[in-house]
Amino acid sequence: MFSLFQKKRITVDTASYEESRFVAGVQMVTEKKTYKADVQKLQKRFYGLRDKLENRSNPSGTMVIFHNPDQQGRFSYFVGDLVDSPGQGEEFTVLELEPGEYAEIHIKFKVPNDLTLSVARAKCYFMETWLPTSGYELKDNVESMELYDCRSNIRLPSIELIFPLQKRKDDAK
Repeated sequence: MFSLFQKKRITVDTASYEESRFVAGVQMVTEKKTYKADVQKLQKRFYGLRDKLENRSNPSGTMVIFHNPDQQGRFSYFVGDLVDSPGQGEEFTVLELEPGEYAEIHIKFKVPNDLTLSVARAKCYFMETWLPTSGYELKDNVESMELYDCRSNIRLPSIELIFPLQKRKDDAK
């Protein structure tokens, strides 16, 4: 029987990045209680600097990277665009997505209000169901990366949720 409230199945794919990818942007350390205000300021700062980026990828995309919180609950938040080379002005932080394994979840949503719930549901599935039995663990203290690219438009809103992986140490032999 068809249900109007049927949840979409979450699919995790793994991809092997053969070459480095670069993201240039700005970052800050924030915490849960100031996160929303801090993020709005950082995004506004990034969008003011965006025209100074050199060698933006074509097609480009905006990436948001969250790191896991430290013991005091502070975490690093980064926003930037994909670029073809690490050479950027000093106002930018350049992060490298090194060659290796990555998990990817493609998230589609119908209205912007669905995005937050869809991302939270996908992260929960990834962390609680997929990751523990995958033979992988997260790499570089990254909690997740969200890629908003040319697919993130009005007609086909979607994002890519990306997790850097490494073989679990107890499984790597």
